[in-house]
Amino acid sequence: IVNVGDSRTYLYRAGKGLRQITRDHSLVARLQAAGIISAEEVYTHPDRNKVYRSLGEKAEMQVDWFTEPVQPGDLLLLCSDGLWELVRDHEIEKILQRCHTDPPQAADALIKAALHRGGTDNVSAIVARI
Repeated sequence: IVNVGDSRTYLYRAGKGLRQITRDHSLVARLQAAGIISAEEVYTHPDRNKVYRSLGEKAEMQVDWFTEPVQPGDLLLLCSDGLWELVRDHEIEKILQRCHTDPPQAADALIKAALHRGGTDNVSAIVARI
């Protein structure tokens, strides 16, 4: 798994729950990692949209790489900040648990949840079942 910016990849495993795999390249992620703000403040901080690494910013970009062992039945969710800023992790987990056998239905339900909460940013979600 690779990432740049504040789009995320999550792993959902039945019986284990949801876990964020990627790390955001944002000011608020750094503040949270340093213990300056709480995990909940990431969603409301006035500088939450400031990223320090993004695609297209430079000709060459440092990309984070993650290797994650997967099992049959696992779900991988790739999503933009337009989704995770409005649909919190516990809600994402509930939707993936409910729709774990139907990835397109899961992605649709996640996008609808974000739009229902007033999503105005790009709301993107891809769900893949292993």
